[in-house]
Amino acid sequence: MSIRKVVFSLICILIMSFGIVGCGNNESQMDTVSMDASEQSATEDNASSEDAEQSESTDDTKSEDTAEGHYEFKPIVVSSIFRDIMGEDMYDAYCNYVKAVQSGKDEFAVKDEESYDWMIGQFPRVCYPVLGEYTESNYADAFKNGKATFQYKIPKDELAKKESEFEDLVTGILNKTMRDDYSDIEKILALYEYFSTQYSYDYDMYEKSHETYVEEANAYRFLTEGKGICSECAPAFSYLLLEAGVDATTAGGYSNIANDSHEWTYVTINGKNYHVDATYAMGSGGYLSYFMMTDEQREYEDGYKKDEMTVGGHYNGQPNGKDYTADDDFFAPLWGGVLDSFDSEKNIIYYTDKEGNPATFDYSAFE
Repeated sequence: MSIRKVVFSLICILIMSFGIVGCGNNESQMDTVSMDASEQSATEDNASSEDAEQSESTDDTKSEDTAEGHYEFKPIVVSSIFRDIMGEDMYDAYCNYVKAVQSGKDEFAVKDEESYDWMIGQFPRVCYPVLGEYTESNYADAFKNGKATFQYKIPKDELAKKESEFEDLVTGILNKTMRDDYSDIEKILALYEYFSTQYSYDYDMYEKSHETYVEEANAYRFLTEGKGICSECAPAFSYLLLEAGVDATTAGGYSNIANDSHEWTYVTINGKNYHVDATYAMGSGGYLSYFMMTDEQREYEDGYKKDEMTVGGHYNGQPNGKDYTADDDFFAPLWGGVLDSFDSEKNIIYYTDKEGNPATFDYSAFE
């Protein structure tokens, strides 16, 4: 095994051993602050005519947004930040690796051993989870003369079946949650709502991960089993956004409040960056404090400081948060509220604010 591979493995173990700790603490907070906005609205006996009009619009929106999308699976997706950090040599190697798997081969072109080690250790995990689950490096002597080999953990025909099932799962989620004409912000919002209601936090995995490094904790498990911890939820959420055409990667940080670490999603839209934490949204029914956060809001909620964050994966394990900025607070009015629905035609989000009152948020200026 190369020195680089050993270093990578140690980094992964450290990340996993720290990264899962922060996931558990906020789940109880979500249970406390979350509420069923539609149920609360239904109990209001003296709703104003304005509220009634809003309710009618909301019902129309829910019906409209059930329309199926027509998203197709893309075998090669990667965020701009992740690609920039990893470099073009690793990206080229990744493309060659995907093509090799699709052709049933176990060898592909790569510039050098370092590019191979880092690529095979990181790209599949965040850019094609099913391959990250069922293929791995040959380690010793895997790279020779511009070529690298890898091995299949299951028979090739079985992997082809797993790939097909995974593609159906991914496109099924996208087509169920998103319409073809959704903007990037609407795709993020729709997926955020989906995660908040359809996935659950895996406390058993959380406890197990405190005791040992758990290899099976990954985005593939999260998507196929419907539950997981932050180090599974964040790459899964980011990956689905990439498949939907949204520039997204993962970010991580250490909380000086809870004395633990955590992983979430980092999106780039219209040249601006935002933090989106789908893990803390799980089970909340659409709690919005973790939707489109600034660096300041990210630190306010949990103590994750910008300069101590790692953005775009954990390549070499060094914090690089100072190189990226998320300072657009356009979505601040939503923080503390609970999502009800949104109207993609009118560019309006319907939610219950932190005082428990029905509210609307016009995001047309963002579009």
